[in-house]
Amino acid sequence: MTERWARFDTESNAIDNLEKTAHFLRTVKDNHEDWKWVVICIFSSLYGFAIQVAKGSDDLSVVNTTKKGHSRLITFDEALEACRVTVGGRNALVTSEAENESISTIQKEFRNKFEHFNPGSWSIEVSGFPDHILNILNVIRSLALDLNFYSHINEVQKSNLVYILDECAFIATKLREMYA
Repeated sequence: MTERWARFDTESNAIDNLEKTAHFLRTVKDNHEDWKWVVICIFSSLYGFAIQVAKGSDDLSVVNTTKKGHSRLITFDEALEACRVTVGGRNALVTSEAENESISTIQKEFRNKFEHFNPGSWSIEVSGFPDHILNILNVIRSLALDLNFYSHINEVQKSNLVYILDECAFIATKLREMYA
């Protein structure tokens, strides 16, 4: 039997999550429950690109060691805060109030509750999701393309990343119009 390997790094994992965001954005029109996957995937992509930018050239700079000696990735909030500071030649991430609100809403009101789902049922008003997704896509675009000095993707992969970001924005805009 031939061994098969799946390989990931911080950046490719963030891109994969963005690709999954696009996939589920294509399906939410017919299956509103897929908003759960859009939320989970876009947040994972945002967190991944924040880690990519925050770490710069030092992978261990975003890993803390617990009292028991275990390695733990810094939190999303810590990663985003690190991106908001100018370091060397890298400018600080600047986000608008609307982008900050969207990040907070998606993370705290939806993503965390999906990831740690309590027994019971939950009905969610999804008509505001397209605006939140568009705001978060702006932040991802800035992290992935403007502030990511230590990118390991080639030009073809970068073009694909731009295409995915544009596709997500196009679909989210159409969904916003449909929900208006």
